[in-house]
Formats: sequence, structure tokens, C-alpha cells
Amino acid sequence: MPQLDLITSLAIETFTHSIQALFLLGFAALLLYYYSFYRRDYLRYWSFACFAFGPSELIRALLAGSAMVDPESTLGWSSGLQGIALTLQYLAITFIGLGASCAVFNNKPKQYWLYVAYATSLFGGIISYFWLEPSISYTSSSPNSGFMHFLVTGLALFIIGVFMWRRLGSGVGPKLVSAGFLSIGIKNFIVLYGLYAITGNSLDWLLSFQALVTVIIIAAIMVGIIIWLLESERNTAVRAIQRAEYLHTHDALTGVSNRDQLVSKIPLFIEYSRSNNRHLTIMLVGISRFKVVNENMGIRGGDQVLKEIARRLQNFYKQPLTVARISGDVFAVAFDHLKSRSRIKDLAVEIQSRIAEPIDVNDETVYIVAGVGISRYPQHGTRSEVLINKATIALTQSKESHQPIVTFYERGMDEMYSHLVDMEPVLRKAMNDNEFQLYLQPQFDFDHQQLCGFEALIRWQHPERGLLSPAEFLPYIDQLGLSAELDDWVLNEAANILMHWKRLFGMCWPIAVNLSAPQFQHFQLIEKMERLQQEFGIEPEWLELEITENVAMSDLHNGMSVIQRLREMGYGIAIDDFGTGHSSLAYLRSLPINKIKIDRSFISELQHSNNDVTILKAMIRLAHGLGKRVIAEGIETEEQQDILQKLGCDMMQGYFYSPPMRQQFAEQFIERQIQGNKKPLPRDVAAAY
Repeated sequence: MPQLDLITSLAIETFTHSIQALFLLGFAALLLYYYSFYRRDYLRYWSFACFAFGPSELIRALLAGSAMVDPESTLGWSSGLQGIALTLQYLAITFIGLGASCAVFNNKPKQYWLYVAYATSLFGGIISYFWLEPSISYTSSSPNSGFMHFLVTGLALFIIGVFMWRRLGSGVGPKLVSAGFLSIGIKNFIVLYGLYAITGNSLDWLLSFQALVTVIIIAAIMVGIIIWLLESERNTAVRAIQRAEYLHTHDALTGVSNRDQLVSKIPLFIEYSRSNNRHLTIMLVGISRFKVVNENMGIRGGDQVLKEIARRLQNFYKQPLTVARISGDVFAVAFDHLKSRSRIKDLAVEIQSRIAEPIDVNDETVYIVAGVGISRYPQHGTRSEVLINKATIALTQSKESHQPIVTFYERGMDEMYSHLVDMEPVLRKAMNDNEFQLYLQPQFDFDHQQLCGFEALIRWQHPERGLLSPAEFLPYIDQLGLSAELDDWVLNEAANILMHWKRLFGMCWPIAVNLSAPQFQHFQLIEKMERLQQEFGIEPEWLELEITENVAMSDLHNGMSVIQRLREMGYGIAIDDFGTGHSSLAYLRSLPINKIKIDRSFISELQHSNNDVTILKAMIRLAHGLGKRVIAEGIETEEQQDILQKLGCDMMQGYFYSPPMRQQFAEQFIERQIQGNKKPLPRDVAAAY
């Protein structure tokens, strides 16, 4: 091996450190470019490491180059530059460690780790400044310099390399990068060993060319990072394809099968049932008024409810063949070992009970009610879509009542369902073309012997069939889910009438509006009423909101807060069709209402039935005892009026006084009241007993 003098050694060091510095700075720029494209945090930290390592190597190249010209002068200020170079080197090591942490944990490190990195690097630089002896070459440096430069760096990179090797995947890229860090660490250990164990010309060659080895290893690390990124993109693409395939057959939110997957599975279930003499049962479980849950708890709260329902169905004690979510609030469950119709119904009721158990979401308790529609193979069909469609028809039937029930598909339901589907565009057109009309039926106060308000009753002026009563179209409105839209129309129309009366008469007689069940189950109704006040300039006491007894009692938990808020705003709340439902004294006492409306079924046979008289007497006394006013509807004879007056009924309405009338006739009615010096009753008289 040829002899290596000091000038030649300095020249080699100048060249290798310069190349290494340029290589590192170029590498840093490339990593930043990759970071801007791939947005991997470890690329950014490693680019910072190269930006720190590069100037460190430039300083060493400067020291070696200056020493070739004027060794004595360079030796005087070499300690300070060596301290700066080591500070930058330690900073680079900490950035490499932070980048390795990002790569392994796929998580950005906390901000305080950056401060720790800066403090550690500065502390190492200060120590090196006071500890190192001035030198102009590795060949002339002391063991302390070797310790600070090679041992600390080598140990840190070796640990980082082992950490990444063990924690990262088996890809070629990550392994090559890990091996690169390990190689630099091992190279530094070899150099450090040479400083203590080798002397003479061999040590000079080792120290002079060790930086060139570092350049080669850094190039290998760069190649490894490029391979790593390519592998990562390929894996991302593969995962995206797998995810797309999964989403094609599964519901993204709940993880159960979707409709397409269910349709593809049912033929397999049918074949298995046919060959094993079994009956296949398809149950569609539809959540009642799920929109209310979303509006009250937000979309995320609704998602949590759906996940819990899916979990309960999957973990049902009678393990189903499959569970699928086929639409927003409808799940499908399949069983293949049920032949008895009564056993199927019992199982469906158990599913309803399981779903009805309270669900805790964000410190709130949600109560869910579900209807179940059932179709069976071979009784109802032999194809997937047929069985699902017939179960859907049965589910639609089950949801018609306010308390959803278990419904089997029966012959003839198809015609009803088809008619329902045909009615939807007709009804929507009627809404858009203003074919609906609001009729007003007067209500009278007994004590004051005067008009006390009106009830709004909707009619459909059909272009071909003439004027239609509510019984001819409201059931379709409910089944098609158009109740909220129709209620909005009625509220706006009533508010417009009240605004007109205020301008025409300078005063308003209250109008009572009967709202559908969903309106009272969410706080959107409060927003609607506030909007009506602002838009039409009406007062809350001019509008009274009616809710049927069955609806009030079926979802008391969700509706109570809405009704209470409306009462606080000044709106009157009445229970319509009282006596036909299942209310208890406890519920009636707790409901924040101010009026009870007795159903016409108790009035029609009043003069011929002592039982009805007894029941009415008890109802009126009960209502008065609870501070509620009582209004009787459907009065058609003077005898009915006299009996009710003796029983203490406060208000009455019916054909005996006046049929429902158009707005212009209602205004003529009001004018006669004004001519007789009658004015709207004060709120405290009209609204409370």
C-alpha cells in the first residue's frame, strides 16, 4: 500500500467531503420533492437531516482545503468549525430518528420532540467545542474527536437501523433503507476501532476514504427510498382495489353485506334449502322514524345507532344465514330452518325486542322501534328480487301503524303497493299545482257563547274527481312519507290566512292545525315555527298544534322536549282523538298540553248510550282536574250539545254549528262576530281552564 502524506490525505478528504456535501444537498432537495408529491412525513424529516448533514460536510471540506494552503492558520480556528459541524451532524441524526418514527408508527411526532432535537444537538456541539483538540484532518485528530464524530453517530444510526429493520414490513425498499443506516453505523464502528487499534499508513487510508464509503451507502439509501415509495404506491393501489371489491359487496358503515351481496347469496340459500327440504325466510327490519334520530343526534350519532343495530342482528342468539343492510334504515336477515309461521313470527318479535333495547350514544339514550316484513321460499317466490320485493311490501304494510308490527307478505298486497307507487307522482303534482285547499271549521266556547277559533281541515280539489275528503288521500300521504311536506304546506297556508286576517280585521281568531306524527319527534318543528313567526309576523297564540293521542303516547320520550319547547314559545298544544288510544293518567299528567279534544266516536251515540255519557263525564272531570280545557268534535244535534254542556264541556265543533268552509266564508263568519261586538277570547281564557 503506497505511503499517504498529509497533503494527499487532505486532498482526498476535501474531495470526499465536498462530494458527500453536494450529494446530501441534492438528496435533500429530491426528498422534499417526493414529500410534496407523496406527503410522507418521514421524507420531510429526512430531507431536513440531509440539509443539516450537507453543510456539516462542507465545513469539513473547508477545513481540509484550508489546511492544504495554510495549516497553522487553519489550526487556530478549527475547533469552532468542528463544533458547528458536529452540532449540524447531531441535528441530522435527530431528524433521521424522527423520520424513522414517522415511518414506523405512521404518525407525526409531537412538537416537543423537535425542541428536544434542537436542544440535544446544541448541547452536543457545545461539549465538542470545549472538549475537542484543534485538528485539520482525521489523521491528526485525537481519540476524543473520533468518539464525538464516529461513536455517537454510529451508535445512533445503528439503533435506528435495527429499529426500522424489526418494525417495518418485508418490502425491499424499507429493508434497503434500514440496511443503509445499519451499514453507516457499522462503518463508523470500524473507523472508531481503527483510531484505537491501527496506526501508520493503513489508518491514513481508512480515515481518508471512509467518507467515500458513506457516499456509496447514502446512494443505496436513496435507491431504497425510491423503491419504498414505489412499493407503497403499489400497495396503496392494491388496497384500494381490495377496498373497492369489499365495498361492492359490503356496507361501508356497518360492515354487513349490502343489497347486491344479498341478491347474489339468496340463490345459494334457495338451492341449499331445496336440497335439504328447508324453508328460507327473508326478514326485512325497518327502523321507524330513523330520520328523527339523525336530526336529534346528528349524522354521526345516527351512524352509531346503525352500527349497534347491525351488531345486535349479527349476534342474535338464533344465528342468521346472513345480515345485510339494503338501504339507509332497512336491514335484511335470512333464516333457513324455520317452517312454522308462528315460530317465524315469534322470532321476528324477539328481533324487534332486541332492537328496542336502549342504545347509549354520546351520553344519550336512544330508543328504536322497528317493523318487520317477511317473505318465504318457496311460498312467495324462487328468485332473489322477488323475495326481497315481497318482503319490502310486507314491511311497508307493517309501518302503516304508529307502532310497527310483524307482517307476512299476503296475496293482494302487490296491488296495494302498485297503487301506492302510482299515487306518488300524482300527489306530488297536486302539491306543486296547489290542488290542495284549506277548509276552516268554527269552534265555539260554551261559557262565552261565541266563536273561539277554527280547525284547519285539508281538502283535495282533484281536477277530474272533484273535491276529495282527507280519507281518500291522507293514508297514501302517510305511507309515501309525504306527511312532513303536506304539514309544511298546511302551516304556511294557516300562517298566511292569519296574516291576512290581521291586516283585514286588526285581530285574529286562532287556527288549530293537526300535524303528523314525525313532526313532534324532532326539533326541526321548533325551527319551522320560529320561521313562520318571522316570515308572516304572526303571534304564537294564533296557532294551535294538535297531535293524536296514539302518537303522543307511542313516542313520549322523544316528543316531550319538543312539545315543552313549543309551549314555552307560546303555542297551544292539544291532544286530538282523545279516548281512542291507550293513554294513562301518568302520561296525561306529564304531557305539556293545554287542551283535550274528545273523539267524535263518543259523541255520535251520546243520546242513546249511558256508557258513553259516563265515560265522557269521567274524561271531562279528569281533564279539568289536570287543568286542561275540553273540546268535543262531531256535534250534529242540539241534544248532543245539551248533554255535553251539562257535563261541563268547554268548547264544541261540528256540523250542528257549521261545516268546514272556505276562507272567504270563514271571514264572513268573523265579520258577523265583529258586528255582534265579539272579539277573540283572551289567551288565558281560551287556552286554559
